[in-house]
Amino acid sequence: MMVEQIALGDLVAECLERKRGRAREKRVALLADPELFNVACRADRMLLHTALSNMIEAVVSYSRAGSSVTVSYQSDDTRERLCVTSNGGAIPFEELRTIRDLFCRPTMPEAGEIEELGAPLVCFSLVKDIADLHGGKVGVRSCEDEGLSLTLYLPRRERGVA
Repeated sequence: MMVEQIALGDLVAECLERKRGRAREKRVALLADPELFNVACRADRMLLHTALSNMIEAVVSYSRAGSSVTVSYQSDDTRERLCVTSNGGAIPFEELRTIRDLFCRPTMPEAGEIEELGAPLVCFSLVKDIADLHGGKVGVRSCEDEGLSLTLYLPRRERGVA
């Protein structure tokens, strides 16, 4: 793993651009919180790019047509949070249990296996593995009336300005 200072705005813009075609197919708008363009974090760029791309893919997959998916960032004294949120659509209850089971498996991805994957449940699993490599966690919040939120929690190493 190669940890470096990453300008989050640039990384998020790249990931959103890669997912625009998929979002158009689903008629879902992709947005980024403007605060992202003033923040940097320390992580492995390739792994963080893979995690964020898969988070966007998974949330778009469960979003309803006409909804929007927003990428945002928050930080406190101990951790940084990258959050991908949809305002429409949710993960069915049965699949939430499957996600929990995926999150409980103890394996890590091999270097050659890290790529963008299409199946939403595999996307969650890959994000979890990348969070583990960084010493972080993943959170999933899903409610039919409120939408879906997937959050990557990373330990706060050093916060910078992009």
